[in-house]
Amino acid sequence: YTMATKRIYEPRAKYPDRTKLQEHAFGGITITINRLETALLLLNSQEEAVLQSVLNTISEFARKWDENIVQLKENKVLELLLEKEFFIDSPNVIVRRFALFLITAILDNTELGEYETEKTAQLLEVSYRFYLKDNDDFCVEYLTYIINLCLRDPQVAQNILENIEFLEKFKNIFVNSDNPDTVYNSIEALHKILQVQSAEEMLAFTTLPGFPVDRIVCELTNEFLEIRLAALKVLKTLLSDTSEESVFEPLHRCLFVLQQLVKAFCSNPQSPDALGIIEVLATALRSEKMTNLFFKQNLFEQMVEQLKLDIEILRPDVICTIISIYAEAAKYQAYLGRMHAANITQMFIDCLMKSKPEPAPFVIMGINRLIEFPDALRLVVAEYEKGLLVHLVNLIRSPVVSIKTREQAAELVGHLLTSAFRNTGEQLIEMDIANGLATTIQQGLPQLSIDLVLSILAIIEGLASNDEYRMVLGECTSLSEKIAQLLMRSYAHAILVHNIFRCLCTIIDEEPVRSTLLNNFIVSSIKRALKSLSNLVKTAVTNFILQTTRFNEFVDAYIDRGILETLMMYQKHAFCVSTWGPAIESILAKCPTMKFCIRNCLTFTDITAGKDFYVSKRKFEDFRHFQSLLRTDCSPLEAVLVVNFDRPKAEPCDVVNVPEHCLLGMDVGGDQKWMYCKRPGDEKLPEYLEALNQTLALHGLVENPDRIRRSIDFENVAKRCKIIAEAVNGVMSENIKILDLNTTEECSRHTVRCHLAELRYSYHTNFIPLGVVRSGCQFERAILFKCFADQIGLPCTLQRSVDGRMLYNEVPLPLELEQDIHCDKKTLKFMPWRMLRPTHIVDLMYNIGELYPMQSRQALQYLRLY
Repeated sequence: YTMATKRIYEPRAKYPDRTKLQEHAFGGITITINRLETALLLLNSQEEAVLQSVLNTISEFARKWDENIVQLKENKVLELLLEKEFFIDSPNVIVRRFALFLITAILDNTELGEYETEKTAQLLEVSYRFYLKDNDDFCVEYLTYIINLCLRDPQVAQNILENIEFLEKFKNIFVNSDNPDTVYNSIEALHKILQVQSAEEMLAFTTLPGFPVDRIVCELTNEFLEIRLAALKVLKTLLSDTSEESVFEPLHRCLFVLQQLVKAFCSNPQSPDALGIIEVLATALRSEKMTNLFFKQNLFEQMVEQLKLDIEILRPDVICTIISIYAEAAKYQAYLGRMHAANITQMFIDCLMKSKPEPAPFVIMGINRLIEFPDALRLVVAEYEKGLLVHLVNLIRSPVVSIKTREQAAELVGHLLTSAFRNTGEQLIEMDIANGLATTIQQGLPQLSIDLVLSILAIIEGLASNDEYRMVLGECTSLSEKIAQLLMRSYAHAILVHNIFRCLCTIIDEEPVRSTLLNNFIVSSIKRALKSLSNLVKTAVTNFILQTTRFNEFVDAYIDRGILETLMMYQKHAFCVSTWGPAIESILAKCPTMKFCIRNCLTFTDITAGKDFYVSKRKFEDFRHFQSLLRTDCSPLEAVLVVNFDRPKAEPCDVVNVPEHCLLGMDVGGDQKWMYCKRPGDEKLPEYLEALNQTLALHGLVENPDRIRRSIDFENVAKRCKIIAEAVNGVMSENIKILDLNTTEECSRHTVRCHLAELRYSYHTNFIPLGVVRSGCQFERAILFKCFADQIGLPCTLQRSVDGRMLYNEVPLPLELEQDIHCDKKTLKFMPWRMLRPTHIVDLMYNIGELYPMQSRQALQYLRLY
């Protein structure tokens, strides 16, 4: 207390001289500056009053004319302020505001492309630091605008996600701000951030705590249009994620956004943002959860009632846009009845017929979904009389219509063809749909989209399910031609190639289609498809081969033009393409010549009747060598026996005259010309067959032709085998010495070889008709037995031995084991031939007509294996 009293009352000995202080002080300067460059130099001042005055003057200069801002840019004011970091650290808030105002004014008149990404990132980095430090409302407004502009650069926007501290303050300011400009720029900046994110990144970002989704929803009813439009953009992006983990996972938030959207629309359906609201609402209704709430909370009825009130004053195109929400809701069949009762179906039809120049894709999509409801389907079909179907077909055909609309129109026609086939099919045929679709397909890719082509192919498949319509489609050769040409250009798209082959399978029964396809390189397309990397394409083309081997012209093309070769050479694909092996077998089943060459076996179902059957004495390891002999004009080293029952004399076109200059030094025999033929006629074979049939008739063994493939006369199999074997022996026993089965001596093979040599000399070729062979051992006799058996309907195989020198025949007979229920004669009698198994070998050389059980001693002796 004493010390304090002493300090307080102690008198001063010295006092400051105020006169001297005023004399030494720096006096103020007041001058007039008329140059911008001089003013900019003053930005380096440390005096806040100077900075405030200079920035105020420059700001007033910028406000007057846009040309003044150009002058500021030329003087690099932006770079100067960026170097000063916008005076972040200035304690004077007015200085900070003026600096930020100048930045916004310059950026507002600058294209972002004028600045490199590095400079934009630098500008944004300073803005981040300013944003985190300053809480002044005006500064935050300017900074939000600057950040929004900088985020136009996607590379810059991508890096913002790493700045967690900034994002936190950004969300807090956005949620709590009452400044319209700050709110608008915050929403715009948020939209740009969302646009540069992947689906996973967006999900992680939007589900963070504090994400301002509720504030965005609230802004749907903001008094400022720009804010409402910005909020709609963000909501449309957020609602595109319909997963359960999205930001709209809580039911209360889903209901809130639906209520806000309906409220915003119903308050003013003619507002500039009304159509934007509809687009967002349509996006929301893609979610089943949203759709359920939309109907259960009676929001659907609110929209319908509002639409009814304003339908007279709204333009037709606006109404068509509004009903897009019903197109999305129609995806869920549970609400189709309510929608049809509210006259939504008729609205869609009216929009389809009245929209100019073309309806929006969702209009047709809505009809496509609504016709799942029977009453809606009946209403649409009734509109055929007013030209609805014609209008849809015209949309499909028109190249000026948007591709999405054409896709939806084609899909709708295909759906109508399924749901109301008779009415739709009749209308389409009357419209000459075949030529119309041909013209459309001619436009080709990329003029047509893959989805459009797939829908067109579906229409063709639908019509082809009716025989009469398929005939009409088949007669339009231009349609088949355009499809074949489209196939050649479509191998970049596996799904398209797959569907083209599937479509062709439905119309291939028509002869004009087959000839058109063969004339338009279908075989080349098939070969290319077989070598495709896509298993889908390989499956489709092998299935097409399976379907087309019913027709001889296709079988011949597959064999002669390399398809069979490709299938055989790439059999490794059978491991992943289930139809690869069956495709090979389907071709071989129609060509016993190639099947026997490749498989060295003909089964019960391989019938030699109906076409020429060639068997070479030589066994070929590579079937292509034998195929080459059949195709080219050269004679093989070994004899080739030709079986033919239908051509007594060779066709003139098949006879080849050998030129005289090729026969120098040879005795041709007077005026006789040297000719040869690879498809010789056979007069004897039909005679032998007729004699065989007469013998069978004498014994009562002629089978009813109607029952040949439906039952097997097992009781008489052995008897008929005996008669056929004796007939074969009667034909080929000339100069043949019959030996005992138990002997090891070879039969008269030398006699046969000499006989065949004489025939080769007589016919001037190694292709010899089987009917002229009078001396034969197992090889020749087995061929004749198989051919006779096929003619009279007796199940019989033709097998080549491993060494290739011997042929033999097998027949099916029940083993008659009492304990084996599978060998019941009554069951086997009606068993399909393909399910029969060979049980006995036919003896054609020793004990003529005897049947030896397979693996028995006699069978092995006959095959010279014992």
